[in-house]
Amino acid sequence: MLLRWVILTLAVWAAVEIVPGISYDRWQTIVLTALVLGVLNAFVKPLLTVISIPFILLSLGLFLVVINAAVLKMTAWLVPGFSVADWGAAFLGSIVISIVSMLCGGVNVEITVSRR
Repeated sequence: MLLRWVILTLAVWAAVEIVPGISYDRWQTIVLTALVLGVLNAFVKPLLTVISIPFILLSLGLFLVVINAAVLKMTAWLVPGFSVADWGAAFLGSIVISIVSMLCGGVNVEITVSRR
């Protein structure tokens, strides 16, 4: 669980560095942002996904990017010092966070398999 939090923290940092319109004021803010984003992903995102199943099916899954962007905007609303300027930044930021998390998570699986 700690490793997932570290990976999410790195993903949020990458989004801040890559996407214009996403900013933070201190490094502690990124750590807190990753914690809040992880909690929202665990509890709020599944609810939003179930509610929006028709839109997800009609868009062939692309509506999940909208849900991820909404969760990122919610995180910015909850965490002082972390801001997402607009929905465009939220879309791009959620894509960057997803890609970095996927890549780092794949490395984690690789390390776990090689230890056995």
